[in-house]
Amino acid sequence: MKRRAFTLIELLVVIAIIAILAAILFPVFAQAKEAAKRSACLSNMNQIGKAIHMYLGDNDDTYMQAYYYNNDNNSAGGYTHWSGMIAGYASSIDVFKCPSDPTGGMAPTNFINNNGGHGAPGGQVTQNEIQDNQAPRLSYIANSLVMPRKRRTVDPMHVVSASAFEEPAGLIILAEMTSSPPCINDTSNASGTAYKTHRPTNAIKMLDGSPFVGEVLAQVGQPAYYAITSQEAWTVLETCKTQSANGLFHIAYTQPDRHAKGAMYIYGDTHAKFQRLDATLNPNRFQWGKRAYTAGGGVIYRPGTTEPVG
Repeated sequence: MKRRAFTLIELLVVIAIIAILAAILFPVFAQAKEAAKRSACLSNMNQIGKAIHMYLGDNDDTYMQAYYYNNDNNSAGGYTHWSGMIAGYASSIDVFKCPSDPTGGMAPTNFINNNGGHGAPGGQVTQNEIQDNQAPRLSYIANSLVMPRKRRTVDPMHVVSASAFEEPAGLIILAEMTSSPPCINDTSNASGTAYKTHRPTNAIKMLDGSPFVGEVLAQVGQPAYYAITSQEAWTVLETCKTQSANGLFHIAYTQPDRHAKGAMYIYGDTHAKFQRLDATLNPNRFQWGKRAYTAGGGVIYRPGTTEPVG
């Protein structure tokens, strides 16, 4: 009996078919994997929203600071961060990191040894050999108009009650944090490879066009501030990838394109949803605060006008 074998041509045809199928299916599998990560990220943020809701219930409906110095003076004593304040209400410490975050969630500015077994992104080291009261790996960041940058008692920003917000369901309280160290470190080049992950973000600027920081009295209690534009936001987000965010608007601290050109946000009624950055900055439906709630309540103007955002 003759034994029939595959010819070279037949083998090449089969290999070509397999290659074509792989080229078709691999992107589909990748998209399905990212969709699962996106769903997990949204679930995490919903869990964080529930934790914040429980925290508010135990604290006279008043939001916490974004962070503060433990010694009420400087960073030498470490930080207490909003994530540390609600950790006891969260279902798991892992809800504070997004599966799509390429860093696996950044570590606190200060941590000891292996960060409690959670490690740190490659290249990140501690600033001081102490453990910040913060989630060990973090992918999310506070809006400083809701959770103020009140580092110490003498700082001018202040905490606010949830009742201060006109439209809680349309007000961002947490966003996704950048995965780029230069974007979050801002002016802190002196701290080397320690990452300033405790910092909050915002989407406003002073009337003279300078970034709103909120650390000094001159920036707090102003009658009005400007909303930043989408173009300004995307410009600083691109710029800080290759240089320090020094002098840039603090929207640079966020990662608004982590999921298919959008990101997850938690709102003042503590629900979470996917949004594109341009939609959050739309002056007709500005989602970063209609007033500077934690900075004296000044109105937020549409860019270049004296008309309040909608």
